[in-house]
Amino acid sequence: MKQIVLGLPLLALVMATGCDKRPPDPKSALRVAGVRTFSSFDPATPGEKVMPAQLIKFEQAELAQVLKIYAEISNRSIVRAGNLPDIKVTFSNQTPMTAVEALQALDTVLAAQGIAMVFLGTQYVKAVVAKEAHLEPGPVVELKREQLPDSSSFLIYIVTLKNVKGSQALPALQPFAKLPNSIIMIGGSPPPSKSGLQNLPATLFGTKDDVLILRDYSSNVRRMLQVLKKMEEQ
Repeated sequence: MKQIVLGLPLLALVMATGCDKRPPDPKSALRVAGVRTFSSFDPATPGEKVMPAQLIKFEQAELAQVLKIYAEISNRSIVRAGNLPDIKVTFSNQTPMTAVEALQALDTVLAAQGIAMVFLGTQYVKAVVAKEAHLEPGPVVELKREQLPDSSSFLIYIVTLKNVKGSQALPALQPFAKLPNSIIMIGGSPPPSKSGLQNLPATLFGTKDDVLILRDYSSNVRRMLQVLKKMEEQ
């Protein structure tokens, strides 16, 4: 088995990108004790450093090695579920990438092997079996559809329907769902006790409009939102 050695160049790149000497932004969810952490949903930053092509190079790498690099790029601690499959990863970045783009790429690579990376707060990422991702309190992302990464990055997205009923939308969206229980409709009543949605704002419930909770990979949610947009415009 070939070993993966990225060493100081990658670490130096991540540190150079992550060390920001500007005053902390109290609205930012990316700063922990003065050190910037990264997620797959961070917006592009002007002048952000990029890692050169093929700096990340896995050849039948063990999962532990991949998660170690993920931790170095994100500046986050990895929480590893106990039932992850024993996988081997082959991947190299053929084009230059920012830290966020690299995380999106690794999300997609790991999802192809049945592992989802779930961002928890500002300090942790939990690696879980993909079919169990909906049980985790994943990030509620509020980016516009066109800003969502076209990657297999797990997220929660809340949509309030205006011109379409949830019962009409569900059949149209279901073909794009790749994870179990990834689409939940709320029509003015509290969520089911076992839905894993208890951490969502109470203001979502009791509204006259149907609300959809999408819990899936970002690329799938992008397509669901595109379908919903067309349906709402009709």
